[in-house]
This record gives sequence, structure tokens and C-alpha cells, in this order.
Amino acid sequence: MPKVDVRRRNHIIEHRKQGRPVLFGHGFGCDQLIWEPVISYMPATIAPITFDHVGCGRSDFSAYTLKKYSDLDGYVDDLIEVIEALNYGAIDFVGHSVGGMMAMLASIKRPDLFSKLIAIGPSPRYVNDCDYEGGFEREDILELLSMMERNHFEWAGYLAPIVMKNSHRPEFADELRKSFANSDPVISRKFAEAVFLSDNRDKLSQIPVPITLLYCDVDVIVPLEVIHFMALHIPQAKLVRLDAIGHYPHLSAPENVSQEILANL
Repeated sequence: MPKVDVRRRNHIIEHRKQGRPVLFGHGFGCDQLIWEPVISYMPATIAPITFDHVGCGRSDFSAYTLKKYSDLDGYVDDLIEVIEALNYGAIDFVGHSVGGMMAMLASIKRPDLFSKLIAIGPSPRYVNDCDYEGGFEREDILELLSMMERNHFEWAGYLAPIVMKNSHRPEFADELRKSFANSDPVISRKFAEAVFLSDNRDKLSQIPVPITLLYCDVDVIVPLEVIHFMALHIPQAKLVRLDAIGHYPHLSAPENVSQEILANL
């Protein structure tokens, strides 16, 4: 079996050769370009690295299979291979949303690959369950998936302003809408299913590395109850409130987010 070119498959970009390497992982509905505003605030002492999950951005779409990426395990295994390909040993990781959750799961499998983990708006489960408040009823998620299937562009236009918030800056929502709309409709819908129907609550207590949870008070995707649940169940967790709103603060408030990343590395 031929060796996989991980750098090509995940379109890994090392933005600077000198400095402390920090790997940035994007979440659902976007690609590594979402990190550009934050990276622009990174000092010369930091060497940012970005990549695309398979099926997103400029990744190798021929590597995508429904079998491998039907749940988060395929993406988690890819992340481990990305870090191995970088050959830096244990690395600092910053992940947004499910990108942060993937890193937590990867750290359980390979704690030797992670030094520090910073997660922006992650969630172990999005669906309400008995006394657990995930933010959505299962019917809400199924309707979202159905909308994606019926009309991908309508879904993108509907969801972007809701999750972005910041109505006084409509250009943020428009930028996010374009990112949603530019994604492959079939792959994006399967990715959404893998993300929003996942349940990783039982894994939180197994996470072996220090984690900083960055969160916004107003986030329709990840309510405060979820963040506090994670802080309660992750052994080495620290909570940091961002001076921003919405699920994409790294897009709407990149300077603030970059400052908190630097302060918590």
C-alpha cells in the first residue's frame, strides 16, 4: 500500500519557519483560511501552522471516503498523522469548535503529540439529553441536515448570520456564508452529521493534557451550560471568557482571540 502524502492530503501550510510551532485546526463549514485574521496578530516568536480537514478547502478530495469519515474517528486519525508529519514532537494546538474536540480525542490516543490544547467553543454533544443541555433537540439537528440536503445555498444563507451574531457587522456573516456555500454539499452534509450527532461526553475524563476553553457568553451553537459541563469533567481544564459574541470569535474579534491564545500558551 503506497505511503500517504499527509502534507498534500491535508494541505499543510507552515506560515513561518522560525518560532514556537502552533497548529491551528478549523471547525465545521470552513477551512484553514478562517485563521488568517488571528495569524496576522501572531508575533514573530510564534510559527503558525494550518491545515484542511479532508473534504474541506484545498485538501485532497480524492482521499475522502464515506466509510472513513462517517464519524469523527477518521478526522481524529488524520490529525494524529498531520502532527506526526510535522515532526515537532509534542505540539501546541488551537482548535475551533469540533476542531478542538478532535484534538481532545486525539490526545487520548496519543498524549505524546500534544503539549497544550486551546479550544474555542468546543462541545462534546450538541443534542439535549435528560438533564444535559447541549443546545439542540434531535429534531432541530435533523431539520438542519434536511435543509442542507434540500438546498445547500439556502442553508448557508440561513445559518451564517445566526451563528456569527455581530449583526452590526454584516460582512462577517457574509464571509462565513461564502465559506459555507463553497463547501462540497455532499461532504459538508455528512460532516455535519458526524459533528452534530456525536456524543463524546464519556471521553472528557480521559483527556490527559492541559486544556484552555475559550468561550463567548452568547453562542447559539455552544451554550454556557456545555462549557461548564466540560470544565467540570476535563481533569486539567481552564475557562477563559472572550470579549466577543457568536460562534466564530476568531473571525469577528481576531485581536482579542489572538491575545488570549498567546496568554494561555
